[in-house]
Amino acid sequence: MSRFEDKVVLITGAASGIGKASAERIASEGGTVICVDLNAESLQLVVEGIRLAGGVADALVCDITDQSQVTATVSAVIEKHGKLDALCNIAGILEFGHSHEVKMADFDRVMKVNCYGLFMMCQAAIPHLLNSKGYIVNASSSAALGAHAWTAAYSASKGAVLALTKCLANEYSLRGLNCNAICPGGIATPMVKGVQLPEGIDRRILNKASLPDHYFAPPEDVAGVVAFLASEDARFINGDHIRVDGGLLS
Repeated sequence: MSRFEDKVVLITGAASGIGKASAERIASEGGTVICVDLNAESLQLVVEGIRLAGGVADALVCDITDQSQVTATVSAVIEKHGKLDALCNIAGILEFGHSHEVKMADFDRVMKVNCYGLFMMCQAAIPHLLNSKGYIVNASSSAALGAHAWTAAYSASKGAVLALTKCLANEYSLRGLNCNAICPGGIATPMVKGVQLPEGIDRRILNKASLPDHYFAPPEDVAGVVAFLASEDARFINGDHIRVDGGLLS
């Protein structure tokens, strides 16, 4: 497939996990991929891998919680490529903790990355996406749709992302902008693998947030959905979300 031929796609969180897999997938379909992350070393490895595979990719280091960096990042894309066809907001962080013990500084950090940073990327990109009648794909989560214990900040941030996605889709739909969200379940990413569960939990509750066989899907399974929603194949899907959870919430 070459759905992204002559398309410029910016992907946050591209240094690992779903962001990395999405960048590789879209590049394999002919897209010019702008890989954005805070981890410069890992980001460069991803870009080099895409180029070795015959794809086109650039690396831009950006802290998405810093509005000046976000603005500069989008401006750099427009200055070099002249347009932006899709924005995939995949960057995110996950922390577990007993809700009555969560420090507000930690809650705020999760919200800043998962929600505020995503919104600032949308703000900076929307004027250019209106020009191209482009696409936004936001990473929400199954945590925004069902009960997940010990993830108060994460669940709140992903619920906000889902509401924000619907708001943007409605606000800009008549101007040609398409905005949807993905809601992954258990995915085998560094973010998930590195999580620290709080002490003293009742592990029976974990069963509610995992498949019966405790299977975690590879990021590539989500990347295919990201690519679909960022392409013209999804033109008549707007303001919606797609669960990628193996039937967890079915």
